Amino acid sequence: MASNRPSMGLHARAEQQLLLQPKLLQSIEVLQIPAQDLEAYLAEAAEANEALVVEPVRGEAGPGRVDWEASDRHAEMMNNQPDRDRGLAETIGEQLSLLDLDEESLAWMRFLITCLDENGYLSACDEELLALAQGEGMNDDPKALGLAIGRLQRLEPRGIGGRDMVEALLLQLEENAPDYLLLCRLLEEFLADIASNRLPAVARAMGIELDELGGLLNQLRFLEPRPGAELIASSQPGIRPDVVADRDEDGTWQVRVEWGALPAVSIDEGIAGLARTKGTPAEVKDWARDRVERARWIVDAVAQRGETLQRVAREVFARQIAFLESGPGNLLPLSMTELAEILEVHLSTVSRTVSGKYVQCPWGIFPLRYFFQQATGAEGAPAREDLSSIVRSIFVGEDPREPLSDDEVAEELGRRGHKVARRTVAKFRGQLGILSSYKRRKFTS
Repeated sequence: MASNRPSMGLHARAEQQLLLQPKLLQSIEVLQIPAQDLEAYLAEAAEANEALVVEPVRGEAGPGRVDWEASDRHAEMMNNQPDRDRGLAETIGEQLSLLDLDEESLAWMRFLITCLDENGYLSACDEELLALAQGEGMNDDPKALGLAIGRLQRLEPRGIGGRDMVEALLLQLEENAPDYLLLCRLLEEFLADIASNRLPAVARAMGIELDELGGLLNQLRFLEPRPGAELIASSQPGIRPDVVADRDEDGTWQVRVEWGALPAVSIDEGIAGLARTKGTPAEVKDWARDRVERARWIVDAVAQRGETLQRVAREVFARQIAFLESGPGNLLPLSMTELAEILEVHLSTVSRTVSGKYVQCPWGIFPLRYFFQQATGAEGAPAREDLSSIVRSIFVGEDPREPLSDDEVAEELGRRGHKVARRTVAKFRGQLGILSSYKRRKFTS
């Protein structure tokens, strides 16, 4: 008589799947973390689990191997990156100590610094600022506000505290400069005309020659329209590449995970010993086994992350070898689906592996996702990103006095073997931030 009870084998497999699920989730989570975030993730995991040991190891090149040279290359790369400022609020705040102000005036200055937007503008109107200040327990005093704004606008970077872009630019002008009044008028009255390249009309309205207008515009090019943006951007952490692609001494391209940039992870031997020792009390042994098991999930996940990233990156550059040899403009079409089939993994594995990861190569640091490009249409056509580079190069090489139309660029692409419609050129031009031919025209007197 057949039993309705599930077999012991089925029960064991179901139980095993339940046990493996947290480990699988751990592996998936670690796989998609970029190198620059993985260190913080592991440090947090070590705080929560006494059995996990996380320590930076100079030049660790994977489990069981040490690559001192790779670590030196990484250190050199990081040292060559631009210095990082400490951000807008801190940079401006440090200047307050140089001002001889009473406590109330300092409080107004600190308050205004918190009101600056990401461009460094003090874009809220006076009424809004007074209402916000009152909510902070400060006096509703328009005179004190006006004095504080004046002081803020004299701090560095120049232009900080302007109410909008025009005022930020005006604050950067030198009042004793010979062209000060002309520059002020140009900024206050003719920015829209300048943006539309109506330079002859601007020159006529100001009563000056085109050459003189050109000289004024050259002076404006040294001004920063968003004085706070650079400080905010520079306070962000630098990009840490996960993969390095470079040549060996024999000229062979090598693609490898940058293990030297990552902390080493291992199991605490003391807690592992508690889990193994026969004389350990059962309660302590259970606690130790649980901690060791969860720590091992992370150790295995980090190793698997590196192995998977290595496989994906090597296969990517086996396809994109022309890019390594000759740089941008030489990408071949490649999809994640295609790569998943080659590696015999799920598409989601490829997607998680490349997400947020960066590659350092002789041409710079690129997102790993950059190397997955769609074809533009015909067989053998360049990848879409590289066609964009070709379009850019055509525009860069034009005569500024007779800028190319979209139709003319499409014709030039056709002569180079890339059949592209005018509307496609217009789309690329927009994505590249290139203005229309009329707005690009350079006028001469």
